[in-house]
Amino acid sequence: MKTMIAVALLATSLSLGACSRNDDPTNTASPDGFKPPETRAPTPIPGQAQTTPITAYVGKYPHDALAGVDFYDRTDVATGLVNAVGDAKLRETIRGRSGPETPIFRLGERVVAWGCEEHNCGDHNWAVLVDPKRGKTQVCYHDAAKMGPQSDWYDGAAPARRAETCPSEG
Repeated sequence: MKTMIAVALLATSLSLGACSRNDDPTNTASPDGFKPPETRAPTPIPGQAQTTPITAYVGKYPHDALAGVDFYDRTDVATGLVNAVGDAKLRETIRGRSGPETPIFRLGERVVAWGCEEHNCGDHNWAVLVDPKRGKTQVCYHDAAKMGPQSDWYDGAAPARRAETCPSEG
């Protein structure tokens, strides 16, 4: 009888252990109610204030570094992008290095970086417009498959769809 009880206890403990085991590395379910933290704008490290004016990037490509910092890694540009566009995936598309870019250019007082999807620039492109005097950033995003001839404009609120293309030079 004791042997049967010992075998039953051993079988129960083995089966319970198997229930809590996760052999599937793709099973990354999060606890109920988990919300990822909000993306926050960057804060410069004390003593590391941006000293290169944003206008120095005009004529350079967005990923060309000046004083060790590329355009999208500047605190003012990174903060402006976070504040203008709530969609992290779209921000990553804009900041990414997956498609062609043109040199940064001026549009009035604003400094503009433009990029697009490789082999699909006319139908899928974006522009980041930074107004250094007002400290405002605006983002234009165009995806012809979803928007036709219009583009979405972001400035911190819900995007506004406009009947215009994203500004580019060239």
